[in-house]
Amino acid sequence: MKKILLTALIAGISAAPAIASTPYVSGSVGLGIFCNGDVKDSIDGLHYSDGVTYKTGVPIVGAIGIKQDAFRVEAALGYQTNDLKTFEGVNVTNGDSVSTLTYMLNGYYDIDVKSKNVSPYVMAGLGGASLTAKNAADFYPAEEKSTSVFAWQIGAGVGCKVASNVTVDLGYRYLKPSKFRDSYGEYTAASSNILAGVRYDF
Repeated sequence: MKKILLTALIAGISAAPAIASTPYVSGSVGLGIFCNGDVKDSIDGLHYSDGVTYKTGVPIVGAIGIKQDAFRVEAALGYQTNDLKTFEGVNVTNGDSVSTLTYMLNGYYDIDVKSKNVSPYVMAGLGGASLTAKNAADFYPAEEKSTSVFAWQIGAGVGCKVASNVTVDLGYRYLKPSKFRDSYGEYTAASSNILAGVRYDF
């Protein structure tokens, strides 16, 4: 599935120049607040609502895209790691974690507020996520397993132009991968990310 999604991202960017005029690159970093996840335990067969909680991580996102008037389209790669805080009500202290690698095709609409330097926006994206669950053996035998799943995101923010071709960005993203599994259960996942970044127009 990862190869199919990456092919779609490349195809989308390749097709975009026919309707767009300004290519750009961007980079962002911020806070990744992984939401509490439900757990369906394959060992005891029970379902635990909010069965896993996470510490805050640091998402890093890079993108290449094209801007046409108020619209932007981009291919983006993102990565973050969130350590577990609790699992099925028990504190986790051994460094168990979930790492998330995303590959997304994002679309943006820049809202006209009659300002040359400030531009609010809304965005949405589709793609995939490779989630790697690392278990260091507090509860079950040690394991590190990766699963690729469908993912989507929505968000909003504001860009402030600080030079003719440089924009500083502050935004929010809600990232929602599909459920993922390891040998011990099935988990829900979502992340609220607050990102600060810079976009350079060519």
